[in-house]
Amino acid sequence: MNQHLRTLLAGSAAVGLTGAASTLVSALSLIGEEAMDPVLVVWARSVLAASGVRHEARGLENLPPGNFVLAVNHQSHFDSMVLFAHIHRHMRFIAKQQLRRIPVFGYALARAGNVFVDRTGSDRDKSKLHDSVRAVQERVSIVFFAEGTRSKDGKLAPFKKGAAVLAIEAGVPLVPAAVAGTYDILPAGKIAIQARPAALVIGKPLLTTGLTLDDRDRLTEQAHARVAECLLEAEAIVEQLRRG
Repeated sequence: MNQHLRTLLAGSAAVGLTGAASTLVSALSLIGEEAMDPVLVVWARSVLAASGVRHEARGLENLPPGNFVLAVNHQSHFDSMVLFAHIHRHMRFIAKQQLRRIPVFGYALARAGNVFVDRTGSDRDKSKLHDSVRAVQERVSIVFFAEGTRSKDGKLAPFKKGAAVLAIEAGVPLVPAAVAGTYDILPAGKIAIQARPAALVIGKPLLTTGLTLDDRDRLTEQAHARVAECLLEAEAIVEQLRRG
């Protein structure tokens, strides 16, 4: 198939599937947040398939039985699809406020229970993160794109401290994870979807028992080191998929 035609079809399918899923998620929110979880899995796998993305995951057995905070790198909008395609748990994202303004999609994100922040470190952001503590303790796992924004070059950047703070305050494990290959599918600032492989690797959880907020810097550094290790493994899987 002509590359331009493939890109057009992939983009159209992604937009259509996302619009349909957003409408369904908003409707299911009347029943409850967990009611929409199967829809998110189907949406993620459908968009990846329509985009010609082969994907694998390793380390799913490292996820703790209870709720957790997931610290993961951020290469592309396709990261969330890879996560939902493989992690079949009740989890939501810390998302930037701008996404809430997208028609239909933004409303669905809010109804799904995602937490919106400005990512400026403001008192308002801190208040929202504080409100998330009870949510993680009682009902949902939270995903942090720990770099704070999408990578401009696919490389791993320093982490913000929010994931460590939330994990410590909630008393839940901080789970390191990495997604590779998605930067080549849809880099930041681009609109053309490329059919490239992707991989997810989940590392062993970092326990927060006995830690205080004074430990947040050390925990953030540990998470960054573990994510870097996961990223190397994920990149190796992507290379295998390319060759295969």
